[in-house]
Amino acid sequence: MGQKVSDSTRIAADPDTILAVITDHAAYPEWAEGMQHAEVLDTDAEGRPTRTRFQVDAKVVEATYTLAYAYADDRVTWHLVEGDMVNQLDGAYILAPSGSETDVTYELEVDVDIPLPGFMKKRAAKQILDTGLRGLKQRAESRT
Repeated sequence: MGQKVSDSTRIAADPDTILAVITDHAAYPEWAEGMQHAEVLDTDAEGRPTRTRFQVDAKVVEATYTLAYAYADDRVTWHLVEGDMVNQLDGAYILAPSGSETDVTYELEVDVDIPLPGFMKKRAAKQILDTGLRGLKQRAESRT
């Protein structure tokens, strides 16, 4: 069973700008801390990634994994297809417009294939969440 974490932030950008950042997987190494490489394997009819392979350096371990993506009007969801060192990596970005800004909730459930106490896995999941939201906010706001 993975560690579930969730957090929200307000981003000074519209949902379309934020979605453009979220769906530009090839650019993740430019703003997502620890991301070394991202390769889009499949896209949908709108050109959005539906399957992407990532390589990350999580300081403790390097991991490669593939995620499958789905899109709805107000969210992007993903789940782990395959990976080394990762047993579960499921999540979502949920966007809610608020005037000229957007509230973004990042939900994540992660489990790694390393024998660690639960509190350390929870801390690692929270760190992924915090750095992901911070990076997304900075990247999206730099485009406005």
